[in-house]
Amino acid sequence: MESNVNSGGVGFPDSEGKRAMSAEGLIKVLGQEAAERLMFFWGGIRVSVPDLEELQKVKLRERIHKAYAQGATPAQVAERFGISVRTAQRIRNFPISLNGSLK
Repeated sequence: MESNVNSGGVGFPDSEGKRAMSAEGLIKVLGQEAAERLMFFWGGIRVSVPDLEELQKVKLRERIHKAYAQGATPAQVAERFGISVRTAQRIRNFPISLNGSLK
């Protein structure tokens, strides 16, 4: 059964809760160049794409690393970002940037 799920004004085909997209659909959503890169690297392989919540977590970790770079302590980071001191320490000890590379 196929229905359209709307995301940002673009209709995505939905097959039992799993989204599938044609090359034309990828181009419409990502643009020609990005769609070609995606197809070059992942074409023919089933890929699970993280959701926006995961992106928000990555951005939060980036902001936390910036706070550390500006001299904040784990206690200050924990208070500022609403996380535990232990979580602040773990994030400090495992620095990953938004582009996925280790710092």
